[in-house]
Amino acid sequence: MTNVHAFEKILTHQENLKNEAQLEYKSAVSAFETVAEELYQLLKQKETIEEKYQQTLHSSGSVTTLMTHHTYLQQLKQRILHVEANVSEKRVIMENKRSELTDQHVEVKKFEKIIDRKWEVIKNKEKENENKMLDEASIRQYFNHGER
Repeated sequence: MTNVHAFEKILTHQENLKNEAQLEYKSAVSAFETVAEELYQLLKQKETIEEKYQQTLHSSGSVTTLMTHHTYLQQLKQRILHVEANVSEKRVIMENKRSELTDQHVEVKKFEKIIDRKWEVIKNKEKENENKMLDEASIRQYFNHGER
């Protein structure tokens, strides 16, 4: 029985580790979503600027306006490259945290199974002992009534 309690303590510890891993995973997902949203906004902004640039090219826009759009577009492209790298990094971190969470979940399940099996063995032993005691009581009763 003390063996089961030791496993229950280990299970509690494993559940705590799983909960920590779950919080870390949620945090990593949130960080990924934030950076991915930033990338989305930059790509939308780039698309808008490119449309304005094309409109300025087709109309008789000033050279200054074209240069401004072109310069802004180049800066935007550099920022997009930086944010794309950041998105990739956050994705890798998120995947690692998910893997850690899965590992912790598997560990918790292992200990739950071990505990269930230990309790089942204990119940079977108790039932076996109870049956032995009933058999002994029946045998005593039979001999007590048989001698009369």
